[in-house]
Amino acid sequence: MNAISSWSIRNPVPTIVLFLSLTIAGLYGFMQLRTNNMPDIDLPTVTVTVAQPGAAPSEMEVQVARVIENAVATLEGVDDVSTSISEGSSVTTVEFTLGTDPETATNDVRNAVSGVQSSLPAAAQTPVVAKVNANGNSVLTYVVEAPTMSPDQLSWYIDNDVAKALLGVDGVSKITRSGGVDRVIRVELDPDRLAALGISAGDVSQTLASNNVNQPGGRATIGGQEQSVRTLASATTVEALADTRMALSSAGDVKLSDLGTVVDSWEKPRQAAYLDGKQVVAFNVYRSVGSSEIDVVKAARAAIAEIGAKATGAKFSEVTSSSGFVQESYDAALEALWLGALLAVGVVWLFLRDIRATLVSAVAMPLSLIPTFAVMAALDISLSNITLLALSLVVGILVDDAIVEIENIVRHMRQTGASAYQAAIEAADEIGLAVVATTATIVAVFLPVAFMPGIPGKFFISFAIAVCVSVLFSLLVARMLTPLLGAYLVRAGGHSEDDLPAWVPTYLWLLRKALNCRWITLFAGIAFFAGSMLLATKLPTEFMAAADRGRSMISVELQPGSTIEQTTAVVQDITERLEREPAVDSVFATIGTAASSGGGPNQSSSSAEVRTATVTINLKPRAERLLSQQAFEAEASPKLNDIPGARIQFGADGFSGAKVSITLVGDDGAALEKASDALIDEMKSVPG
Repeated sequence: MNAISSWSIRNPVPTIVLFLSLTIAGLYGFMQLRTNNMPDIDLPTVTVTVAQPGAAPSEMEVQVARVIENAVATLEGVDDVSTSISEGSSVTTVEFTLGTDPETATNDVRNAVSGVQSSLPAAAQTPVVAKVNANGNSVLTYVVEAPTMSPDQLSWYIDNDVAKALLGVDGVSKITRSGGVDRVIRVELDPDRLAALGISAGDVSQTLASNNVNQPGGRATIGGQEQSVRTLASATTVEALADTRMALSSAGDVKLSDLGTVVDSWEKPRQAAYLDGKQVVAFNVYRSVGSSEIDVVKAARAAIAEIGAKATGAKFSEVTSSSGFVQESYDAALEALWLGALLAVGVVWLFLRDIRATLVSAVAMPLSLIPTFAVMAALDISLSNITLLALSLVVGILVDDAIVEIENIVRHMRQTGASAYQAAIEAADEIGLAVVATTATIVAVFLPVAFMPGIPGKFFISFAIAVCVSVLFSLLVARMLTPLLGAYLVRAGGHSEDDLPAWVPTYLWLLRKALNCRWITLFAGIAFFAGSMLLATKLPTEFMAAADRGRSMISVELQPGSTIEQTTAVVQDITERLEREPAVDSVFATIGTAASSGGGPNQSSSSAEVRTATVTINLKPRAERLLSQQAFEAEASPKLNDIPGARIQFGADGFSGAKVSITLVGDDGAALEKASDALIDEMKSVPG
């Protein structure tokens, strides 16, 4: 490392070209970096959802859940399997050990489920296997108002037109609808008429299935080119369906309309959405892993504005967005980074008291930080609160090596009278090993963070990489560029070593006192350290500190068997109470868990949990409210506890609310429910 300093001084052009190239690469990498709130993590967790409308939970457990669990439990790398069962729905979550490739895990689960699909009840729908998205909540939610459209037309417009357009936006992974209805054609049979003609409902169902066909029909040569052929046989209108002929057991046939009525209607809603108490139809935009949260929101907003401009009679209103908080956090972190850099330069000047030497030292910060962005872009690491925290933390450390280098050069010039060129060569050779050792020590402290186990390790690997890479670049700057700049830019003169700042005599007096009373100084240091450690044990600990996101979320759960009307009444009560709070701007609520994905036919919503709801509270801007998000939640929570028959809890977004989760496991459902009620009563008596 000593030789490289001398080589850089004697060959300035290659050194300057090297750092110019690193700077250009870093600036280009910075423009390519994604901006997210937190680093993207891809957890090897897969869900298997099976819907069987009308099936009891006990039936779903025996005939569906156990079949799925037995199929996936023996897969390689499976760490845990759990299933959540409700009426007509079974959701099995398969967690693999960290380090398992999520795509491989998803394919393994899909293959295992396909192997047992024939063992599921005939009435069960096709199992849906999906990889869990660690991003969780949507990045955008919009409400669509269209007075000229019926509920089913508006729902279809969102599912078909809006969803297809938004799924073409780069970074958008899926679109889900909240509220609205699904169109169905109801065939209401007359039992007396069926009995008179000797036809059963099963016969009618079988005839309708055979008359509505869409399947491959082979290949044919048409116009000299091979074309695929499909067999299509289905009614295109309600009237055509009503005219379908039904064969009788005796001679002859009858129309379907002769057996009952055929009605173009919609399925009974099992989900709903409300904005400030008014029923609406909304849709949510989700981003894919590896995309920029801010860029996806910008692109989605532009696409929605274009859709709204083309739509006749449809009005799009934004309800929630995650980009505001992410942008604020990003701007605040960058501000702290640049402010820290300026303060570091000021402190360097305070000690060196030489503008040229200060500028040479200060160059180490941008030339260490900017190339780091190139490495982050190459490793697909986003600009998040974690990485910006890492860079803010080391911004002062980055100039340490450069300060040591330049201070030693200036000292050589003052003591020996050597030229800057000669002093730079001698000074760099003199402290080369010490500079390398200092950097290696810092890397040794932060590098193990990259190997932390579990989910925290997934988050903080980018932290360790950002710190270590920037510190290593600072070493490169200190050993190559700082001696070079010192040799050609630093001038003799300036302040002599005897010309000390006014505060130095006071510091030297304190230093002499400390050395003369070394035992007192030693014990004072030990006491200070012990006291600090004792106070540290009193500090609250959590994985991620709570932040004021300007948005609170509440999960609402009613007792099993509750209807959507009962859930709606509770949600409306919550909305009315929250709207009285001066900090609240708007309240958006969704009832039921099922939602349709755009770009194709809707999945049945019969598995929706109509007894559950999520309430999103948009708070006013910080300047217009007195309470922080956490203070608001603490104040509002007791005001909702007296709503009967509902379990209401803040923290549905995962960023606040519950800090402890307790799971009861057993085969006896009644015993579990009894134990759960007893545990709830006990927990209510726990302070806090």
